[in-house]
Amino acid sequence: MAPRQALLAVHQALEKCFHVIEQQHNSWQSTLTECLPILSSLSNLVEQLQACTKVVFKNTAFREFSDLQLRLKYKLTQAIEISLEQLGEKMSVLKMVQNTTNNQVAACFQMYEQHADAIGLTAVLERSCLCPSIADMLEWLQDVQRFYRSQYPLNVGSCAHGLFLAGVVL
Repeated sequence: MAPRQALLAVHQALEKCFHVIEQQHNSWQSTLTECLPILSSLSNLVEQLQACTKVVFKNTAFREFSDLQLRLKYKLTQAIEISLEQLGEKMSVLKMVQNTTNNQVAACFQMYEQHADAIGLTAVLERSCLCPSIADMLEWLQDVQRFYRSQYPLNVGSCAHGLFLAGVVL
């Protein structure tokens, strides 16, 4: 392939990749926003469950309802599990964003590697006031990949582990 065609192919791959990354970032941000009320609800439910566990119902006006504490714990545990399922769904979306981004970056690097010899080092490092160098853009893609890797180290299991550490036994 001619150097000019190879350069054009890599630029097109980079443009497509950055467009997909922008879409995925928007999805990431909206998913994180959707997680906030779920986390707030989960926090409240955990607090209620902890309070329910600490209270001695025999010393309150509710002593006549012998199974009230057990029922409350059951209801709160069910609500916590529902919230964790919802959070798990959101975590799946975040993982999908990470995977899509990684796949796009990998495809872009593969395109570059296929055409690196035809393009040459000088063209890869060349930048203008209107267009950054291919090397800069590839570095940005690595930064994006690193960002999503650092932002998605958790999973729902570790969230449940966090609840366990907070004293909530599901």
